[in-house]
Amino acid sequence: MVEAAVACGLLLYLLLLALPSIELQVVTGVAVTLVGLVGGGGAGLIYHLALRSALLRLGARTEGWLWSPVSRHGELDEQARRKVLPWFRLGAAGFFACMAGIGMIVVAVLRAALTG
Repeated sequence: MVEAAVACGLLLYLLLLALPSIELQVVTGVAVTLVGLVGGGGAGLIYHLALRSALLRLGARTEGWLWSPVSRHGELDEQARRKVLPWFRLGAAGFFACMAGIGMIVVAVLRAALTG
């Protein structure tokens, strides 16, 4: 199921890269980037708060957790994983949306430069 979603997302991205108008491609790239920033940033904030709460509840060590939060996933029990990891995945998806949007903008700028 996840693989099919990734494949569909990549196909959609390739189709968006082929937009006929450079201006439309830039606007779409900016929109995708903003959606990624807002959605991924919000999910990332909730992820970090949920992770800290779960670590405190479990009595796990919390020093340095903010600098390497992924390294603490192994300390989570099943209940904490169900609460924390979906937010982690949404934050990662937001990051990839930002990168995709920036990529669209770069392609549009290159197209504009090459077409004069």
